[in-house]
Amino acid sequence: MPFKASNILPQEAYQTVKRAAVQLKINLQSFNSVLAVSSADYDYIRGVYRTLERANSQFNNLKTTPGIGQFAKDQELDQTYDVVGAFGSMQTSIGAALSWIDLNVPTSVTAKSPSEWGDGTIIALSFTPTQTSGLQLVLASVIAEID
Repeated sequence: MPFKASNILPQEAYQTVKRAAVQLKINLQSFNSVLAVSSADYDYIRGVYRTLERANSQFNNLKTTPGIGQFAKDQELDQTYDVVGAFGSMQTSIGAALSWIDLNVPTSVTAKSPSEWGDGTIIALSFTPTQTSGLQLVLASVIAEID
């Protein structure tokens, strides 16, 4: 029988998830602080979307690691800790944020002429803090799910 080196260990999965969650929280706090005071262009909103999407994908890949539930309980010194439930809550909030962007960011837009692309954007529209207030709320919900 061959040596099984292809599976991820619960310790590695849990450490990876914790680091990813902390990084996601830091990124979203940064996004929210900018959205609260500045207008955001499509590229910025796309960056928020991609950050959420990548984190969600990583969490999906790691949450089913065999043994992660008991490992998390042992690491947190809390045998009642439900890491699967915590994953679910966090991912539900991420899904809500992704849905907000899908439903609220206009897709019928006017592109700038190529001579105006020098500023790094190709779409003429940007969003004010008032227009992104709903996004700020759903991002705050994701942040609240990460302790």
